[in-house]
Amino acid sequence: MSFPEEIGETQILAALLGIAGMVGDLTDTDEMLESVVRVAPSLLGVDRCAVLLYDERAREFRTAVSFGPGAPETPFEGLRIPESDMPRLAQRLMTLHLPALVKSDSKDVALPPAVVKRLGLRAALLVPLVCRGRGLGVLWLDHSAQSHYFTSKEINVAQGIATSVAVALDGTFRMESLDLERRRFEALARSLADGVIVLDRELRILDLDPPAESLLGWQSSEVRGRRAHEVFDITEAQASVGWTRNALVPSPAAKRLQLRTREGAHLDCEVLAVPVRNAAGETVQVLYVLRTSAVDRTSAPAPSATVE
Repeated sequence: MSFPEEIGETQILAALLGIAGMVGDLTDTDEMLESVVRVAPSLLGVDRCAVLLYDERAREFRTAVSFGPGAPETPFEGLRIPESDMPRLAQRLMTLHLPALVKSDSKDVALPPAVVKRLGLRAALLVPLVCRGRGLGVLWLDHSAQSHYFTSKEINVAQGIATSVAVALDGTFRMESLDLERRRFEALARSLADGVIVLDRELRILDLDPPAESLLGWQSSEVRGRRAHEVFDITEAQASVGWTRNALVPSPAAKRLQLRTREGAHLDCEVLAVPVRNAAGETVQVLYVLRTSAVDRTSAPAPSATVE
């Protein structure tokens, strides 16, 4: 199979637009990566491509997906390269965020000999996957049967592909991180409260967690955007955040309120209004932490003393 020595300007633009469109259309990360490693080699005159993601905790590169002769079983499968085995190359990729042309006889910026032997490496282009200043991994391109010398235009195309992949990966990682934080919040809320209501700074309802929906009967979709005092049949003063001062640190004061449920009954509960602040210290949201068990305890009569 023969490849052109250089890619024309129109081909470069078409290739980058095509990859960017494909990355944007595919919502499944694995599917997106598999599509990229299949398409990229044909654009750059090589027959192998792999995406190695960087594990910050383990400080190593791990193959996420690969394509080449013999796919799906390629020499990249299960490959892990510790950063310590190629410190200068890792610094170039992950700290300086620069692509690297690596040959089998490289001495300055080199791969571990075991990796060179495993892959039958002749010459490879490694392009860092960088988004918002953070290195996420590496796009690997090479030819399994010959030394391919990458032109400047081909390197530009590879960098364009890497940018699209990095943006997509960053979005995925951020969503996973947000989902994990949400699950942590829910687990903590369940252990400390009977329900949580999220409001904006004007005390309009943004969300009710599942326990709060079950407790009050309201669904988030029914009350989102409405003011708390109107939905729960309390006064504006009761809905506002009450404060007491403990030394120099302000702390929220819990209020005992009767909140109207969806059925029209009123639920007696203790409400702790907790402000959520941004980096500038401004309140951007308020959490109503509901505790019915606290009310039950304060309402319960004290046990009578017995004399034996």
